[in-house]
Amino acid sequence: MSTRKGAPRSGIDWIGYNLKITQHRLRQRLDAELARLGITAPQNAVLLAVAGNPRISNAELARAAFVTPQSMQGILVNLERGGLIARIPHPEHGRIIMTELTKAGQKAVAEGAKAADVVERQMLSMLSTEEARLLCELLKRCAAALDGEPSDNYRNVCTNRQGIATR
Repeated sequence: MSTRKGAPRSGIDWIGYNLKITQHRLRQRLDAELARLGITAPQNAVLLAVAGNPRISNAELARAAFVTPQSMQGILVNLERGGLIARIPHPEHGRIIMTELTKAGQKAVAEGAKAADVVERQMLSMLSTEEARLLCELLKRCAAALDGEPSDNYRNVCTNRQGIATR
């Protein structure tokens, strides 16, 4: 029987630490891929969010890109200057500004999605399809637990490396 009492674990044994290392490396690789396209990861997130919902609010865009609303304003200005988005007043609500993709923005969305897919495939290259699906489900459950959500709420669809939705 061991006499050691509650020895602290090393960082390499902590799931959160390993998750952070993976996230950091994922972000580094994604940044490198997106730099070739002339955009950043937050800009790519914004372009993807706008593509999915042209009437999305600035606050929702900030959440989608994991930045503050103040930072979002700068990102939008840069995307507009770069010709990737157009911001126009809402026809009925003068204070609401709608954000739409330009042709160049649509191209950037497609190229950014391809770049992100390349990086994700590399990250998952040592996992089987089932392991990748399970990892996705487990990460969603962990996020739900940290948000205090009921355990049933984690059962969102994950896609495998072939892009097929799984449950």
